[in-house]
Amino acid sequence: MDESNSSTVRSDRVDVEASKTENIHVQVTTIRLTKDNYLHWSAAITMGIVGWGQITYVNGKKTEPLEASPAWDMWFLEDNQVKTCIVNFVSSDIQSLILRKKTARDMWVILEQMYGQKKKDVHFL
Repeated sequence: MDESNSSTVRSDRVDVEASKTENIHVQVTTIRLTKDNYLHWSAAITMGIVGWGQITYVNGKKTEPLEASPAWDMWFLEDNQVKTCIVNFVSSDIQSLILRKKTARDMWVILEQMYGQKKKDVHFL
């Protein structure tokens, strides 16, 4: 049977196809962070980052190795992928607050501190 018409999948072709999609991030939300929607935004973006296997860059569990370490190049690449994701899902006025941050964790902490604080209860007299 002609390979292009075959309904069977060769395992070597599956491996190649799987590696092609490994770093493709699927958009999980159209929500961009504004000053008013942190809880909704953070829930959606966290789902995506977890799905991509990169949550340790945001929660602080994956720390920067020494630059001389062989692991640094991969850490730098993956951390920048997460930083790019975060920047892409915040409004343009918020982007300027985080663009110069060194790590994805630094970006996340700033956003959490600025927008994640629960508003104090309003007491009516």
